Amino acid sequence: MTAYTRFAPYIQEYIYRQNWQALRPVQEAAAEVLFDTGAHLLLSTGTASGKTEAAFLPVLTLLDKEPCQSVAVLYVSPLKALINDQFSRLKGLMEEGGVPVTKWHGDAPAAAKARLLKQPCGILQITPESLESLLMNRSTQVRRLFCDLRFIIIDEVHYFMACERGAQLRCLLARIERIAGVSPRRVGLSATLGEPEQAKAWLSADTGRPCLHPQAPEPKRRLLLLLRYFAPGEEGLRPYLYEQTLGKKTIIFTIERVAAELTTTHLKRIAARRGTPDVYRVHHGSLTAALREETERSMKRSEKPMVTTATVTLELGLDIGDLDRVVQLGAPLSVSSFTQRIGRCGRQGQPAELLFVIQSEMEPTPGGLNIDWDLVKTIAIIQLYLEEHYVEPIAIGEKPFGLLYHQTMCVLAAAGELRAPQLAQEILTLPAFRNISQEEYKTLLRHLLKINHIQRGENDGLLLGYAAEPIVTHYDFLSVFTVEEEFQVRCKGETIGAINEAAQPGQRLVLAARCWRVLTCNEAARVITVEPAKKTAETPWVSHAKVRLEGHVLQKMREVLLSGAEYPYLSPESRAALEVMRGAAKRIDAEGFAEAGGLVWFPWLGTRQLQALQLALKQQGIDAQITPGGFNPVYLELGRCTRAQLKNALRDIALHGIDAAALDPSYLNMRQKSKFDAYLPKELLFAQARAECLDTQGAMAFLTRE
Repeated sequence: MTAYTRFAPYIQEYIYRQNWQALRPVQEAAAEVLFDTGAHLLLSTGTASGKTEAAFLPVLTLLDKEPCQSVAVLYVSPLKALINDQFSRLKGLMEEGGVPVTKWHGDAPAAAKARLLKQPCGILQITPESLESLLMNRSTQVRRLFCDLRFIIIDEVHYFMACERGAQLRCLLARIERIAGVSPRRVGLSATLGEPEQAKAWLSADTGRPCLHPQAPEPKRRLLLLLRYFAPGEEGLRPYLYEQTLGKKTIIFTIERVAAELTTTHLKRIAARRGTPDVYRVHHGSLTAALREETERSMKRSEKPMVTTATVTLELGLDIGDLDRVVQLGAPLSVSSFTQRIGRCGRQGQPAELLFVIQSEMEPTPGGLNIDWDLVKTIAIIQLYLEEHYVEPIAIGEKPFGLLYHQTMCVLAAAGELRAPQLAQEILTLPAFRNISQEEYKTLLRHLLKINHIQRGENDGLLLGYAAEPIVTHYDFLSVFTVEEEFQVRCKGETIGAINEAAQPGQRLVLAARCWRVLTCNEAARVITVEPAKKTAETPWVSHAKVRLEGHVLQKMREVLLSGAEYPYLSPESRAALEVMRGAAKRIDAEGFAEAGGLVWFPWLGTRQLQALQLALKQQGIDAQITPGGFNPVYLELGRCTRAQLKNALRDIALHGIDAAALDPSYLNMRQKSKFDAYLPKELLFAQARAECLDTQGAMAFLTRE
């Protein structure tokens, strides 16, 4: 019996009308798991492989056979745009099956939310922040809303695993299950996973159900790759981008917003000079939602060539139609990011065309190694994908004390008052906090009492303190990620987007791929008014991104640099540049030492191991600095230290070990700052930073290897 014959009749009719020739392998495999087992399900296949239908078609069939008495399916997405996209895509099918679908986020209609609260049913599509609001502000209705919840579908599960929002989501799901007394099955959808076992464990944490990950064969994809390197001072990058995207539906991915803006602005100007249509758009998080959504609609609907320059905002699975080419401007941050972007092109049997374009910003220095690590890292990432289909394991925070504070406040806000043992039982049994001890939690509670974020009630219970109430009741508290206080940029009353910093009247800036002249800047209201301008400008957005390279990536970078391997996708300019850098790398000896204006050492370790070694060496009196900075932490710069001094220090570290608690706490600056750091005691901040930034065991394993 095929999956198709087991689907509900209205779903079979839907498939017939859609003129599907057959179900895809992932859809057959998902149906088998959902129909024949009680397990959770993890689906990890490429973008546009039919994962959404693979999850929903059997789920809807099961609900058709056994109707639900509450919300039946909770669909969680990281983006409102993804919710809107899936809502429109599945609306017709749901209507045929009589399954109501409710969007629940800040922009969703209030009337639809009210209907759901009055009569809970169907599918609820929501973000973690809106789910948090539901639990905090409508706690008395949660049981009725979810008392017969059957399925939780988590889209882009790899994204959630890699960030604090995912840890928050795990807490929310556990709280719902406790309050409603249900044990729904979970379905995780992802296009990018390095270690499926890690994702299975994350998805099924503390539920008592196994998680299955069916291996559905995927059609082989053809890749057309080209890497073009522009040497320092070499001109022609933007005309090259214009020519390579002319007549093609393309996304150009950049690392930073300013690069996206300037690239689009220059492409528009080149097109105007050459008399070709203006088909250029920009997409990033500092533009208004309306402008981003208009670009998404245009990309999806347009049958003609269109070029959009974007940051990570188009990396997730929004349906923007078939693309002819993807361009990566600058080195990808990770193999995971590269893999996600591959999935954006080459659909419907077409080869995936990927063009990498790197403009060197390296400044050659006398006596320096003069190696452009962006080029080396890009080749390493491509090779790891081609040779191994390697994707980095996801780093899941072991000591999320900021989230611990957040969830403590949320639970108290919903409950009103809880005795300390009851609160500890409620919080520490949540899956995100399994590595946090009772003593660490007591340390947090004592600190919160001291700063009046919690206080003791008449019955000796704990409740929100007066200092926390304005924080917890503010809408921004629902999210665990930091939302920067930006300046809204407006022209004739219409908001265009936002920038980080104030601007002076007469100053020019670029936003939405247009140049603007500042008229006024109201710092109190954080509003900038502008008018159109013609001259080129640059908006210096502040970036707080920190990159952690895995050791496997560093080892591949070493191979790229020190071997004689040839890579057919390199342009002649790229091959020539790589050979020059390989010549420079000959100065690195077999032990990883080189002289470059002082001693440098290449242990070829991942960032967390390298940072542990750096601080351990500083404890030994050696001023070790990680170089280069930015997105490519590769080696240690040791200044006037001699090889003998370094080797003596390393022997001492290998003999006595690394006590992370005794290291210089400057590692606090190595971590991504948390939204709630200001409310945490120093000892917990240090413990979190050590867990996030230092791999002392990995560093010791390297030093004591035989």
